[in-house]
Parts: sequence; C-alpha cells; structure tokens
Amino acid sequence: MRTGFRTGVAGILLLVISGDLPADELVTLDTRPGVMQSFLLLEPPGEVQGVVILFPGHEGVVRFVNTGPGGYRLEHEGGGFTVREETRETYRRNGLAVALVAPPSDRADGMDTAFRSSGEHLEDVRRIIHYLKDRFGQNPYLHGHCRSSLSPASITTGLENEGIAGMILSSARSRGRHGAVMDYRSGVISVPVLLVQHREDPCKGTPYSNLNRVKDFYEQSSGKVDVMRITGGDTAPRGTRPCQGGAHSFRGLEEKTAEAITAWILGKQFDADIE
Repeated sequence: MRTGFRTGVAGILLLVISGDLPADELVTLDTRPGVMQSFLLLEPPGEVQGVVILFPGHEGVVRFVNTGPGGYRLEHEGGGFTVREETRETYRRNGLAVALVAPPSDRADGMDTAFRSSGEHLEDVRRIIHYLKDRFGQNPYLHGHCRSSLSPASITTGLENEGIAGMILSSARSRGRHGAVMDYRSGVISVPVLLVQHREDPCKGTPYSNLNRVKDFYEQSSGKVDVMRITGGDTAPRGTRPCQGGAHSFRGLEEKTAEAITAWILGKQFDADIE
C-alpha cells in the first residue's frame, strides 16, 4: 500500500490510501463562509450500485484518525449503528458508496436538535449530496440513527425531497426533550422511507411502542414506508445510559441488519424480521 494526494472535484484535496479495496478518502468541502464540512468516503470494490450518507448518532461527534497506509480509525461519542465498522463495511461490500459525515467545523463539539433542524445544516448536507451526485451519478439515501434520525428528517423536508433517493431511520427519535422526527412539516416527504427498530429498545426517546406512529406520519405523503423489526442480538446495555449500545444499536446483528437495509436500497427482497 501507499499514500498520496490528488485533486478531486472542484479542487478538493483528497487523501488517498491504495490497497486491495478502492481508496478511502477524507473529503472536505467549503459549505458556508469560513465553515468546512468533512466526511469519510468509502467506495465498493466493483460498480457502485447505490450511495448512502451516514449520520452518526448522539450529537454526531466523530473524528477520522489517519493511521497511515492502513486507512482510518474512527473515534466517536455514542454514534450507534451508523458508526459501526460492521455497518459501513457491509454496505461497501454489497456495492454501496458510503459517506460517513462528521460535524462541520463550527460544530466540532456536536450537533444539537436546533442545529440539525437549521438552514446551516441543510446547506452543509446539500453540498455533500451534490458532490456525491456529481461523482456517482446517483441520488444518495440518507441514514440517521437515534438523534441523528433528525438530520434526514429535517433535510429531506427542507429540500422537499430534491436530490434524495430515500431515507433510512434506525431507532428513530419519536419523543422526548431532543425532539422527534414527527416535529417537522407533515405531508412533505415523498421518497421511500425505511424504519428500523429493535423490539427491546430501552431508549426512552426511541420506544418500539411508537413505531406505528412514525410509520403513520410518513405514510401521509410517501407511497413506500417499510418497517424492519429486530429481535435478540447482544441486548446488554453499554455504558450508563440506555441509549448506548445493546438493543438500541442492534449490537451483534449489525451485519445482518446492514445486509437487509442494502437489499431494500437496491430494490431487492429484504428481511423485514431480523433475529
């Protein structure tokens, strides 16, 4: 393996790591005056079948640590299913290009609900969407987990579906002080929606009992709202908060869940009940 630099779209500097897999790239875009937005881009070994943007959970804090020729190590703070290596590598292995998003430079300490609902966040992600569409010729799917489910919900609503292929909400926020995906304008989202939920989710903001409420909300405007239910796995909590690890993040079933989500993205038959 070797490392090097090359200039990408619009003169963006990309760190390239070559090896058996296509190079992973740390892409940084100028999105707002004085603000930089970075994401780690993983390409599949063959033809790109689809594109997905992953939003880390909790407050979205993730750092990409360059480990040299071997690639990147991720440091994160409670990012859940969308930051798991098993998730992104399963997507990549099955033909998806994956963009794992970090907070913008002016929100390095994290993104609260107000920012996820803001025009600034919309503009940052809109630039990522345009970059990926220019590069791969496909509209991306937006995938958020727990508190980061607010990002796809807010952005897809704000953009009125433009440039977005679909939306995946795993352990979607449906109540509590951090808000809910149903807080955004109803009757707007028309792209396909996938809801992924563990039956034993202990997080108070993402209860399984609210799954049908979330489904009903999106069925007001989208003609395709699918549900994926998860049972079992390693349900033991991680850390001191119920929204860490365990059932909330589908621990032990990440690859199987990501395989089913990939099938849904590609329009194939998918496993709606995972255990």
